[in-house]
Amino acid sequence: MPVKVKFRYRSDDPFAVVLDFAVGAEQWVRWHIARDLLAEGLALPPRTQTSVGEGDVAVARDLDVPWRVWITLSSPTGVADFAFKRASLVDALAKTEALVPIGTESDRIDWDREFAALGGEAA
Repeated sequence: MPVKVKFRYRSDDPFAVVLDFAVGAEQWVRWHIARDLLAEGLALPPRTQTSVGEGDVAVARDLDVPWRVWITLSSPTGVADFAFKRASLVDALAKTEALVPIGTESDRIDWDREFAALGGEAA
C-alpha cells in the first residue's frame, strides 16, 4: 500500500536525514536516520543479501528489483518495511551532500549549544 513520505534534511543537524511517514489524513510519524547509514545502504551491490544498520533502522537493496531499496523501521510496537525508488533516494542524498559535504558535518554543529544542553561547557 503506498504511503506518503517526506524527505527532509537540515544543515544544522548534518548527520541525520528525516523521513516523515503519513499514517492518516493529518498524522505523521517522524524517523531520524543516519545519513551515512542511508549512503552505505545505497552503495550495496545489486542482488546482495546484505543489509546495513543495527537496531531500529536497516537499509537493503532489493534482491529481485534493482531499482528498489528497502528501509526497515523497528519500534517497540512493531516493524514496518518501506520500498523506495533507489534513484529518488540517491538524488535526495546528493542534495544533502551538496549542502554539507561528507566529512564536514562536525563543522556545522554548534558545540557550545550542544554542551550547554547537556549541562556542561565546551573546552
